[in-house]
Amino acid sequence: MKQNQFVNNSDKQWNEFEALCKLDDKINLPLHFPKLYRKICNDLAIARTRHYSPMLVERLNRLVHQGQKRLYQTPKNQFREILYLVRNSFPRALYENRLMLAINLVAFFSFALIAFIWVWLDPDAVYTFLGQSTVLEIEKMYDPSGTVQSQERSGGQDVMMFGVYIYNNIGIAFQMFAGGVLFCVGAVFALLFNSFYFGTIAAHIINIGFSGPFFSFVVTHGSFELTAIIVASAAGCQIGYGLLNPGQYTRSYAIKNAAQKALPLIVGAFLMLVLAAFIEAFWSPRDIAYEFKFATGAICWSYVIYRLYKGMRYGT
Repeated sequence: MKQNQFVNNSDKQWNEFEALCKLDDKINLPLHFPKLYRKICNDLAIARTRHYSPMLVERLNRLVHQGQKRLYQTPKNQFREILYLVRNSFPRALYENRLMLAINLVAFFSFALIAFIWVWLDPDAVYTFLGQSTVLEIEKMYDPSGTVQSQERSGGQDVMMFGVYIYNNIGIAFQMFAGGVLFCVGAVFALLFNSFYFGTIAAHIINIGFSGPFFSFVVTHGSFELTAIIVASAAGCQIGYGLLNPGQYTRSYAIKNAAQKALPLIVGAFLMLVLAAFIEAFWSPRDIAYEFKFATGAICWSYVIYRLYKGMRYGT
């Protein structure tokens, strides 16, 4: 093929590729950009092999360098990537997994309510769900006249507890996500355990008259933490459902497809749990009037419910 014909056949794609390389870094590249890049590399190899003019070889070589720089550049703003996840990927994943998410929401709060009513009506039933040592530890923690409530935590203790909360929260979320591989069993068990645990503690705290310190402590960070646990469980169940019902696909492909759909959920849950741990460490233990803490908690719960509702209706 002569050089003129070679250039005429590909010049339009070269110009398109060059224009894409010059786009602002904030603009996402189209999906066919890697395919164009591979063609430019192939055209450069052809031009060198056929000993086309040095100007043409130089032009293609420049395009290859521009494409490589744009395609493999390190993201300059990680915050922008997180913001994109929060605004787009996470809401889209909530919508795509809305049925599984709704099932987990209903299951969590239904069983929490069952445990709450059971223990509230029968105070001794708390020992059916929790060991005596655990109950005593919880009572000590939220006793208004106890040392835990009367002593102010130092800044160093807050930082230490922030790490502890992240470790515990992420561990629970990971168990739910990974537990979905066991045909949903692991995720469902973890969800129901946390559901009964929360309902049982809430009822017992009311029975012994420690509701003020307890609910003022958990109301704010609980909005993000409990919702994130439900989202993580939904992500795990989505994977398990892919194994149980692969449809026309093989189970390996079904689980891979389900994991891709659920991955933004677990990342979003992770971000929510980090935020919850931050609030729990630096805001929840502060000695502030209950009314102010409840008002702040109401704002957080309203925001989480609104974002969850908008996400589950994404694109409608």
